[in-house]
Amino acid sequence: MYRDVGKPEVKQFILDFMTDLLSTYQISFIKWDMNRTITEPGTSDEFQNPNHAIWIKHVQNLYEIWAELRKRFPGVEFESCAGGGARIDFGILRYADQVWPSDNTDAFDRLSIQEGFSYVYSPHVMMCWVTESPHGLNGRKLPLSFRFHSAMMGGLGIGANLKIWTEDEFQEASSFIQLYKQIRPIISAGNLYRLNSLRESNYAAVQYISMDGSEAVVFVFLHTQQFASELPRVHLQGLEHELIYQVIGIENEPLCFKGKNLMHVGLKVRLTGDFDSKLIRLKRL
Repeated sequence: MYRDVGKPEVKQFILDFMTDLLSTYQISFIKWDMNRTITEPGTSDEFQNPNHAIWIKHVQNLYEIWAELRKRFPGVEFESCAGGGARIDFGILRYADQVWPSDNTDAFDRLSIQEGFSYVYSPHVMMCWVTESPHGLNGRKLPLSFRFHSAMMGGLGIGANLKIWTEDEFQEASSFIQLYKQIRPIISAGNLYRLNSLRESNYAAVQYISMDGSEAVVFVFLHTQQFASELPRVHLQGLEHELIYQVIGIENEPLCFKGKNLMHVGLKVRLTGDFDSKLIRLKRL
C-alpha cells in the first residue's frame, strides 16, 4: 500500500483511514515506518517525467499526508522511520517530532551510528533504545550501564523484554531514568562536542553543554583495555577558563577544577576491561 502512495487515490485512502483511526481512539504516538523502496517503478515516458515520476510523487504525497495529519491532530506525536526517500530526511522533519536512526540497537555499534547522525541532525530528534543483551544482531553482551549511557545521548527509550529483567536491573534502570530526566534538557537543547571518536582509538568521548553554559554532561566509552593501559586524559571544551566547575562522577566525592584545567590538562577517567563507560556531570559554581 505504502509503495503506491504516489497515486492520488492511495494518498486519500491513507489520509482517510488515519483520520478515522486517530479520531476514534485515544492515540498519542504514531511510529510511521516504510522500509521498502520502489524497486520497479517502470520505464514509460510518463514515469521518466520529473513532475510525474512515481518516487517523487510518493514523497510529495507523503509530506502532504503528514502535514494534514499534524494539522488535524496537533496533540499526536509522530516518529519517522525511513520517511520520504530514505530513512531520515530534512523534508520529513518539518512534520516529525523524532526519527529512528537505525534498526541496529547494539549499544556499542550505536556509538558510531549516533556520531555520524549528529553531524547532520540534532540529538533531540534521535531515538535511542536500551535493548537486549546479548544483542540479537551480533551476540555481544554489554552491561546495562553501558547500554543506558549509549541510549542517553539522544531520546532515551527501552525496547527490551522487561519480563526477564531482575529486580536489580529494574532498580538500576530506574536510577538511570531519573538521571536522564535531569540531564535531558542539556542533551536535547545544548551544544555538542565530539571529544574523541572510536574511529581514532579504543574509546569515545562526547560532551554536551547547556545553552547558558552552567551545566555539562560527558559520556566516555571504552571498547577494550590491553596491557593495563589507561585512557588519555579527556580534554573538555566550551568552558569558561577562569570559572570553577564541580565535577561529579569521577570520584566518590565531587571535585572542583577551573575551566582552563579541564580543557588544557583534562580529566583522568578510569575505565577498565571491556565495554566500560562513565557519565560525568559538571556544574559551574
